[in-house]
Amino acid sequence: MNFHQRHLAHVSRITLNVKDLKRQVQFYTEVLGLEVSHMTDEQAILNIGESGHQLVLKALENGRDAEISEAGLFHVALLLPDETDVGRLLRHLLQYQIHVSGGDHLVSQAIYFTDLEGNGIEVYADRDADTWSWQSDQVVMDTLELDGNRLLKIAGDRAWHGMPKEAKIGHLHLKTNDVKTSAAFYKQFTLKKVAQLPSAVFMSDGTYHHHIAVNAWQSRKVLQDAEKTYGLVSFNMVSDALEPRVVTTPEGLEMTINVIH
Repeated sequence: MNFHQRHLAHVSRITLNVKDLKRQVQFYTEVLGLEVSHMTDEQAILNIGESGHQLVLKALENGRDAEISEAGLFHVALLLPDETDVGRLLRHLLQYQIHVSGGDHLVSQAIYFTDLEGNGIEVYADRDADTWSWQSDQVVMDTLELDGNRLLKIAGDRAWHGMPKEAKIGHLHLKTNDVKTSAAFYKQFTLKKVAQLPSAVFMSDGTYHHHIAVNAWQSRKVLQDAEKTYGLVSFNMVSDALEPRVVTTPEGLEMTINVIH
């Protein structure tokens, strides 16, 4: 089932301010297998599979590092077609000696790591939506130990050759300073709460496990001056149900809806 069609609100583009554009492009292309769509000295636009989803890296000189207590990116999550793809990427990352953690969330199997500048990345594959458990309008999720050895085994001998054409941005997980305020904000954009943890809310349009999540596990204040700060600066959402507009989120980020760049 495709939970990322235009009739459902979902994230389609992520923009990061980076310190070293060339090294970050090298990481995302050589390690993760994204493809460069366009690159200048100021920015690079990378395609995520053939989904139309993109990662934009913008070179920022003399920027600032956000404080751990500021809102911002927790991780961007890339969705792969199935668990064998996750297994191939896991083996590939281990060959690059990249530190990887993992989690079995019942609805999905995920691996976690960071890019060269500490931006959080999740890569995951969903289990069949027919196997997800719902209690009323809330999806049942958990964080159990990931069976990484099993993923490596089922990956077989086929090497990781870059993002599958079906790869896309599955969801965006943000740090916020106020979970209740953020949940109310995103509800305006057809994202309703489908799961929650202490100081965290998971929101979806339709019956996906989440398109956007927010947590206040570390953050206590709004991101200051995102344009001059390294890390996530903005993101785009698409939805046939929403009018084009640009807004500032409670986290201090720019959110662009249905505007083509």
